[in-house]
Amino acid sequence: MNVKHMQLFCYVILMAHFLIIGLSNPLPAEAGHSTAPVHYISMEFDLQSNSLTANSRIELPAGLNLHLSMSHLNVYQIIINGQPAEADQGNDDLDIPSSSREQEILLSYSKEIPPDSSPGNIISPSGITLIDSWHPVADHEMFFKLTAHIPVAFEAVSEADEIIAFQINDKKQVTFRFPHPLFSINFIAGPYTVSQEHFGEEKILAAYFFPEDEELAAGYLAKAKQYLERYEELLGPYPYDRFSIVENRLPTGFAMPTFTLLGQSVVRLPFIVDTSLGHEVLHAWFGNGVHMSPQEGNWVEGLTTYLADQTFAADDGRDTAYRKEQLVKYQSFVRPDMDLVLRHFSNVGHGDMKGQPTRAVGYNKSSMFFHMLRNKLGSDVFMSSLQDFYKRSRFKTSGWSDLQTSFESVSGMALEPFFTQWLDRNDVPVLAVQQPEIFNKEGYPVIHFSIVQENDTPYVLEVPVVITTATEEIHKTLSVSELRTPFEIPLASLPHKLVIDQGYDLMRQLAPSELPPTWSQFLGAANKVAVLQDEKYRVLYKSLLDHLEESEVRVLLQDEVTDNDLAENSLLFLGTDGSLSRSLFAQPNHPEEGFTLDARPNPLNPAQVAVLVSAANTEQVEMTARKLRHYGKYSFLSFKNGRLQDKNIAETDFGLTIELLSMPTGIETSKSQDFDDIINKLLHYQVVYIGENHTNYEDHQLQLEIARALYEHDSRLAIGMEMFTRTSQSVLDRYLAGELDEKSFLKESHYFKAWRFDYRLYRDIINFAKHNHLPIIALNLEKDIVNRVFKAGGPNSLDDEQASLLPADRKLDEPGYRQRIETAFLMHAGQGQNGNFSGFLQAQALWDETMAETIVEYLETHPDERMVVIAGRGHVDRINAIPPRVARRLPVSQVVAVNSIGSPSDSETADFVFFSPPAALSPFPVLGVMLDDTENEEGVLVTALNPQGKAMEAGIKEKDIILAIDSQTVNDVEDVKIEMLYKEKSASVLVRIKRRAFLFGDKELDIEVPLKSAEKKHHM
Repeated sequence: MNVKHMQLFCYVILMAHFLIIGLSNPLPAEAGHSTAPVHYISMEFDLQSNSLTANSRIELPAGLNLHLSMSHLNVYQIIINGQPAEADQGNDDLDIPSSSREQEILLSYSKEIPPDSSPGNIISPSGITLIDSWHPVADHEMFFKLTAHIPVAFEAVSEADEIIAFQINDKKQVTFRFPHPLFSINFIAGPYTVSQEHFGEEKILAAYFFPEDEELAAGYLAKAKQYLERYEELLGPYPYDRFSIVENRLPTGFAMPTFTLLGQSVVRLPFIVDTSLGHEVLHAWFGNGVHMSPQEGNWVEGLTTYLADQTFAADDGRDTAYRKEQLVKYQSFVRPDMDLVLRHFSNVGHGDMKGQPTRAVGYNKSSMFFHMLRNKLGSDVFMSSLQDFYKRSRFKTSGWSDLQTSFESVSGMALEPFFTQWLDRNDVPVLAVQQPEIFNKEGYPVIHFSIVQENDTPYVLEVPVVITTATEEIHKTLSVSELRTPFEIPLASLPHKLVIDQGYDLMRQLAPSELPPTWSQFLGAANKVAVLQDEKYRVLYKSLLDHLEESEVRVLLQDEVTDNDLAENSLLFLGTDGSLSRSLFAQPNHPEEGFTLDARPNPLNPAQVAVLVSAANTEQVEMTARKLRHYGKYSFLSFKNGRLQDKNIAETDFGLTIELLSMPTGIETSKSQDFDDIINKLLHYQVVYIGENHTNYEDHQLQLEIARALYEHDSRLAIGMEMFTRTSQSVLDRYLAGELDEKSFLKESHYFKAWRFDYRLYRDIINFAKHNHLPIIALNLEKDIVNRVFKAGGPNSLDDEQASLLPADRKLDEPGYRQRIETAFLMHAGQGQNGNFSGFLQAQALWDETMAETIVEYLETHPDERMVVIAGRGHVDRINAIPPRVARRLPVSQVVAVNSIGSPSDSETADFVFFSPPAALSPFPVLGVMLDDTENEEGVLVTALNPQGKAMEAGIKEKDIILAIDSQTVNDVEDVKIEMLYKEKSASVLVRIKRRAFLFGDKELDIEVPLKSAEKKHHM
């Protein structure tokens, strides 16, 4: 407001006289601030009406102008140099131009603070907190002298080296004197119990706790004293005459000059004395004792985090884990498209979700900066430099340049390049290892590899490396300054593993193998979708959705979610009973009571995270939702009535790990067992899986012999077969019952469409079951459904009838499953497959889950029977294929047997490994034609001729239509395959064909075709 002088009234003169008399004691001027204004404040409170009234007198030195912000106050008197003033309409600021003489500004004002109206202020019978715009705020630092009139039962705290209190009538008057200038002053009062002792050179250490928490004071005082002594030894003398720990009714965690203000809910947390308290105490040196320069950015929080939080973690042996957590948080919130540099970091509020990227830079990257600087200079030089900085800058405003000056002065090193690359770049190093290889040189192994920086411009780095051999760990530090830097390291023995930055000494991007799925990863994701099973879940999780509003989460009902949404976003499933959640993670084992948050990699896109949330009721969500922002680093959280019950961070690699040498595993031959001994052990299991490579006849012989041996011991046996789909079960049953002959069975079950492999491989097993009246269970899902899921990238393309055939619970995140399936996908790449990996993964899981579900359904209705399961080796993998999916549904004993393929994985994926002698069927008879079904026409079309057979030599041509084989009519390709199955011993077959002639019409020919057999490729 611009000042307009008014006529002087007597009551104003009297008021001014009162102020001058009541607040006349001058403050000592601090060196360097002799020209700072002096601000005297006198105030009193009406606790019932939640208000304060106050008078301010500001002494403005000659030559200084002054801008006061008062929009937050009800100002009812302004007197400038003895003259009343009024404000321009609509302008709540006051500008005082400089004068050649000292000026005096008198202000009278009030402020009402209704309950719950301010995050930083409260005036109530339970306590007073004033930390947010409660007095006229100037654009200059000022010396403050504050006098407050409070209830007799209250004690009060403000920035002060001296507190004077005495009773006047029914009030207590408290005056605070502080010899250092401030931009604003804070005031806290309440019915405190005050505990006090001394530290250092007769300095005061006090605790202001509410009566209900006074038993906590002793622990806080003891721990604060340890911190004060520790930092004095590290950095230099504590800068003030007193330090207080003050409990606050509001949820705060602040460090002010001479005290720290901790919320009541915070003080009660048992870990605060060992973590946050030490952080706030350290701010007395950095942040309060030395002020940050607004022009140069905030270095305070990073340095305090490093010297306090990271050091405390090191005290407990957790410094490596702590730094990894810092990098995880940074990577969760800071994306490459964000132009965030450390030198520009300023203050940002802790409750603002949108400020998380900025805080990750200002706290986490900054803390790592100081850690790297310490490693570069050594601990002694680093600490001596900080002592020098504190001594030079005490009670001054300082920035990054002042820190650099002290570190260069003490170390004697030019640090401009180091400071510049870490303070002024918005990226971080992205490291990779390329072309690791081991070769022998003069009888000793030598490892060769390159460290690659996947950045546009390289950093200058000192990269810690650990090389593990059979006998030792070799630690080296490698200098890297190019985008690609090769290294060659001679060793005494073969290296097994190379690990880059195992201790997280570098600010860098974590590799996927190092990055655990966390709640913060979801919050920081660029693209997020929350999935609701139906509208009632919107009500159940309303309080959580309210807290997520500023995180820009798309909220969709599960019926609105597309396959692309699942594969391209980080996901939040609110409720774990929905079909979409169950299609990816089955039903997680969450506690029925309370609230559970469970973060996992999105199995359709491991660069994203999926979070499963379950809650017993709305109250459990409400009691927990607001607390989740404090637990971002965790993968799993369980709360009950708002209290944390369990937490963990998923295990991941420490360091960028490269396996160099996989030594072969072996079997102790003295412990090998004969067939009968193994059968006796298999009898203890209800489900016996016998894996196969589909074309290996010895695998099928093993399957038959194990099934036969188990049957001979106990006839209560069923055989489950991957080769048949569930819709063919009735055909199987009819064949086993003798109602169909073999040809009809093969035709009606569509064996050659659904499976295609030589039926002779399975004939003996099926006939064994038929002869002994054993059930065969068709395990598999229809192939066209699986193919559609693969090609479409998910099940959304299925119609309702097809979707109803899918198992509801499908767990895509079994440990190691994605990696194994990805290997198979890459092996098939280039073979004409039209789907993406997301579809391939879901299709493969559908097979495993369908077979697991079918096995369980049978055993639940036949609990006294044993089942032998015949399926491909990949499906019987005991780690992540059918067996764990059966176990998830039914507690049943299971065992896996396979023939050895000479791989170390034999013993990992199976329980028993057999060494069967080689075996082979007689070659399958081959015509040498490629066939396709005809449309609206009898017979089968010859689409191509294959030199593996004799059809071309015999005279069959492309585009001929085969009508019959040895007088047996064929209507489709299945018929041809079935007929050829029975020509194993024939020297030739008579093929009737129809051939189109352009001028003379169609004609039919009988052509005798000599048969040629093929062992692997089953062309007709």
